[in-house]
Amino acid sequence: MPLDPARIASAVLLATLAMLSLLVGVGIGLFAQPSRRANAIIMAFGTGALIQALALELAFEGAERLIREDHLSGLLSWLWVAAGFTAGGMLYYLGDRRLERYGAALRHPALAKLYLLRQKQQQSAALLARLAQVDLLRSLPPEEMEEVLLCVQPVQFAAGATIFHRGDAGDALYLIVSGQVAVLANNHADATESALLARLTEGQSFGEMALLTGEPRTATVTALTEVELLKIAREHFDELLDCSPRLRQAVEDLNSQRILQNVAALRQQAEADDWKKLALANIQRLSRHEEAALMEKHAAASAPLALFLGALLDGIPESLVIGSSFAGLESFRFTFLAAVFLSNLPEAIGSAVGMQQAGFSTKRIFTLWGLLVLAGALAAALGNAFLADAPPVLLTLVGAVAGGGILAMVSSVMMPEAYEDGGPAVGLATIAGFLAAFLFTFV
Repeated sequence: MPLDPARIASAVLLATLAMLSLLVGVGIGLFAQPSRRANAIIMAFGTGALIQALALELAFEGAERLIREDHLSGLLSWLWVAAGFTAGGMLYYLGDRRLERYGAALRHPALAKLYLLRQKQQQSAALLARLAQVDLLRSLPPEEMEEVLLCVQPVQFAAGATIFHRGDAGDALYLIVSGQVAVLANNHADATESALLARLTEGQSFGEMALLTGEPRTATVTALTEVELLKIAREHFDELLDCSPRLRQAVEDLNSQRILQNVAALRQQAEADDWKKLALANIQRLSRHEEAALMEKHAAASAPLALFLGALLDGIPESLVIGSSFAGLESFRFTFLAAVFLSNLPEAIGSAVGMQQAGFSTKRIFTLWGLLVLAGALAAALGNAFLADAPPVLLTLVGAVAGGGILAMVSSVMMPEAYEDGGPAVGLATIAGFLAAFLFTFV
């Protein structure tokens, strides 16, 4: 059939109207800065409206179209719709995971936090593997290791360097990651000219005696080779002792046994690995300082193209559905359009705030979302031009694939983010959005 320019223009106008809430949301987020709870309630309302529109306007009406026009059975119609939703969800999942690697996670606060938390866990895994070899710290329950990680500072010394002298104030505990150190009876740096008290290597600790007794260092420690150490400063060490009775008891036991001169053998590697896994499983949160630092680092490394493609992944299916389903104003249902408008608003508010905190300029943020509005208009035009008159089987499949992508985005981004910021009240807001959209089917 020949293209209908007037119909395509109307579809583009409707899709643009729905997508313009992105720019409205960016403006609200950057300049009005509503509370996170208020934004969460709006997001939950939009989520409920989207779920209703997906269930009735895409899934149910698509299956009904196949039964009515292609005379398929109810089961075959369901299978066709189910296959489309599953494919759409998988495409969104795979595309989203791929784009996250290039910086696209920053487009959503919920995705950004999850991505940054995974980065923190990956960085913590290597550190925990080292800490798991140290008997002193392995006396801590794994669930307490997150506090230890915040206190550890990596330091390095060249071969021959003095780490501290006898008589120095005890300012830190040291854990050996790699290399060897010599514990000497006096301040001579050359172990051959001094009484060598101990030779310590990977997995062992030193410097705790002065921290426990409050007395000056009783020995000199030098690097026999290039060494990599983990340092826990006195103030952090004291805090850990105050917070963990188990660690205090372990340290007191080690003090009475004089482990500095007679370090116990390491436990079995399997036990250390199990401890590390349990400790890593408890790395479940980011401090505000960590989140800000990682967000800034992530923003610097983020590719603008990845952010734009990620935003396309969220918004294009919605515009495609609007364009392909538009045949005329008299038959067009505005339920889905209203749901998209409402869901875009809080999404853009949260994203704009997150991008601003990560160092993105106002111009860059508006440009990103403005391009998305244009891309959505183009998707609606293409959807109407090539799909509005398509066979029912193809039209239903395309709508189901788009619906699966939208539902995957709703469940993985909008719902977790709304609950995190709004708490249990978002359940009522979601129901309200669902019922409001459901009302449109009767008017």
